[in-house]
Amino acid sequence: MKKIIALLAKFILGVIGIMLISATPALFRGDTFFDFPAYALAVKSVITSFFTPDEWTLSYLNLSTFETVPFSFPSFLSGPYLYSMPLLLMALVFSFVIAFVLALLILQSTGIFKRSALQFAKILQSFPDFSYVFLIQIAVLAFYSKTGTLLLSFYSLGGERIYLAPVLCLSVLPTLLFFKLFVLLYEEEQQRSYVELARSKGLSQFEVLWKHCTSNVLRSVFYQSKSIIWLTLSTLLIIEYLFGIEGILYYLRSDFSPKGITFILLTLFIPFFFFYTFMELLLKRSEVERNAVFEKFNLRLFDAQEIRTSWKRIFSKKTKTAKPFSYRVKNRMAIIIPLLLVTSFLLASLLYGLVADDEVEQIQYAYDEDGSIASSAPLAPSADVVFGTDPYGFSIAKQLLVGIKYTIILSLLIATLRVVLGYVFGLLYVFFLNTKARNIVNSVADGMHFLPLTLLVYILLLPVLISSGEWNSTLWERLAFQVLIMSAVILPITTSAIGNEMNETLKKDYVVSSVLMGGSLSWILAKHIQPQLWPKLVLMWTQHIVQVLQMFVHLGILNLFVGGALSQIDSPRLIPEIYELSGMISISREVFVTNQYWMILPPLAIFMMLIYCFTTIAEYLTQKQAVPVKGPVTNQFKEEPNLVPSFTRIKNPHVNEEMN
Repeated sequence: MKKIIALLAKFILGVIGIMLISATPALFRGDTFFDFPAYALAVKSVITSFFTPDEWTLSYLNLSTFETVPFSFPSFLSGPYLYSMPLLLMALVFSFVIAFVLALLILQSTGIFKRSALQFAKILQSFPDFSYVFLIQIAVLAFYSKTGTLLLSFYSLGGERIYLAPVLCLSVLPTLLFFKLFVLLYEEEQQRSYVELARSKGLSQFEVLWKHCTSNVLRSVFYQSKSIIWLTLSTLLIIEYLFGIEGILYYLRSDFSPKGITFILLTLFIPFFFFYTFMELLLKRSEVERNAVFEKFNLRLFDAQEIRTSWKRIFSKKTKTAKPFSYRVKNRMAIIIPLLLVTSFLLASLLYGLVADDEVEQIQYAYDEDGSIASSAPLAPSADVVFGTDPYGFSIAKQLLVGIKYTIILSLLIATLRVVLGYVFGLLYVFFLNTKARNIVNSVADGMHFLPLTLLVYILLLPVLISSGEWNSTLWERLAFQVLIMSAVILPITTSAIGNEMNETLKKDYVVSSVLMGGSLSWILAKHIQPQLWPKLVLMWTQHIVQVLQMFVHLGILNLFVGGALSQIDSPRLIPEIYELSGMISISREVFVTNQYWMILPPLAIFMMLIYCFTTIAEYLTQKQAVPVKGPVTNQFKEEPNLVPSFTRIKNPHVNEEMN
């Protein structure tokens, strides 16, 4: 009965969170930046609509008559919803099966073939997810030009439903993530003592993997799959937009009301919540709790003697402070080259801003030798225009030089704030919250894995970053708000993840002994938690940079620009306040239709290189902190929250290595 009440409370918390998020756009529709009375009215209207079945309707814009047409919620569930969700489920199942088979094949290979396969997977993962739409389209068009046979349909027209192309494009990213996860978990399992025993009996490599390792690996994959679904949900929205699918995103953008947002988010949250809840009950997952010794002893925050000792160590020339985690980047080309590449991009953009004041030239026409007009914008790449121009004649090369500094600096800033805020709130989570409060944080964090992160950020930022008239806020206010939203939107997840990492350290015997001997909280934190947590925080930081870069791409496709954009009454074009790489992605749908790929390839290449660089750095840092797994496997299953699936070195969630 207690479990049922806990699950019901967890579900209610998730629904309340969705309602509060859905009403957020009302905060920014008035003349003031934060209109709290309007927000309260929006929340009230959402609550009222739950108990009024007549208001269970959505609305969309009829493009032929330009009239707003009501659309019943049951019709949405039986129509667009049952189109989008099968696309997602088919892509996930296809990805899981393909990744599982490929992982088994790769694990039975050795040498250069295995290393090449893993490196190739990392390169593919560096591509922004929407780029696979273009790659598959190019391949299909090349095949069509040679054979006259069109393998796939790439656009949904007149309500036509297409499946094969969206499923293929949607399944690429989860396939890569599942594949790397399978490989790493299988490699971790092969270090167990029971595997050595099985090999000593003469079993083949495949028999060991299939009969002995697979059951543990599949359970681990189940727990880690939440993060994969979290990212795939965001990719689904982008695939819908590029393919012209009238699915979940289409009706969300058409009916951007608190009631409509709430109902659509609930249709995404509820099925995944109940599926994972049922499976976790079936697997009898145990919750991660703080060691009981900390419930009985009140730790002092600081100790005067400890503070004096710390200051003496800081200012003493003879004493060398030992670093908890040394990178030793000298002669480590695997990390030096990515760092140099990112630094070079940043410096080049900053220097161009100092020298040319971020000027971007506009070239509307190209002339031949006779002085007559040869072509108009968009201009293809040539000797005069290196990367060509966009549809409005602005040089793509100059936009890259101007915008790359904003992309890099904002990504670093957002990732840093995520980790810092997660660390601060993680301390509160571990040392100052009781069990019920920690369970609430874990419940909120767990529920957020079933909501598309890009969609949440889009809902929160749209009223602020797009204006049809004059701005009610300054550029720096909008940038600060965007950084804050993109940092705080996953605060429950980072708090839960970092807090649970601290909990694992607190379970160590030597930490318990330190508390019993009178160690203060500052001593426990500085001497025991921080050395263990620091490398993981650095790894989380690099992972978040990659996630932020992917999110910038998604927002750019949805015409949501960094710093905001003004809409024009007589033109569909949005005028961005600053040039930034994600803004160059906004023409991707036009490129997708016209096949003018030169407009999208340069920013796509920059994003790919940045993602690859930070992914390489994350893998290097993971290798530095990797510890061989020893000890027998037990039946204690527990979940370790994962921020973003980098899948470098992941601890097996089924092995409780050190039980007190």
